[in-house]
Amino acid sequence: MTNRTLIVAAPTPVRAATSILLGLAVAVMAMPIPNGFKVIGLVVCVAAGLMVTFSHPYRRRVRAAVEERNEKYTTTISQVLPLFPLWLALMVLPIVTGSWVLAVIVWVIAAAYAWFVHPQLDGTAHIRPLADDNRRA
Repeated sequence: MTNRTLIVAAPTPVRAATSILLGLAVAVMAMPIPNGFKVIGLVVCVAAGLMVTFSHPYRRRVRAAVEERNEKYTTTISQVLPLFPLWLALMVLPIVTGSWVLAVIVWVIAAAYAWFVHPQLDGTAHIRPLADDNRRA
């Protein structure tokens, strides 16, 4: 096993739904709709996306894998930092004149990025195999 092997992985539907919702949250900011609706859409999409990931039963396996290694089951900066580009897009996009074409392009790019960083977001990328722990001891 290598360090890149995931011990516990998010189910594909969970990863896809979360990525689509986080991408939509960013895309809402590029839509030609009133700012109040943009904020409501943003909050609903982010909340739903995170709820999909963090309320799914696979999180019990993640917690067990972390505790099996005598590590703390907490959110770390390395889990939150990959969200910075999405946050930056949320801050910059309201400055740009909104259009539906731009919103779709942003949605695709942001969803693809969210798909790529999902293992960091949910913490599964940071769980090392026990075999690696034994070799280092």
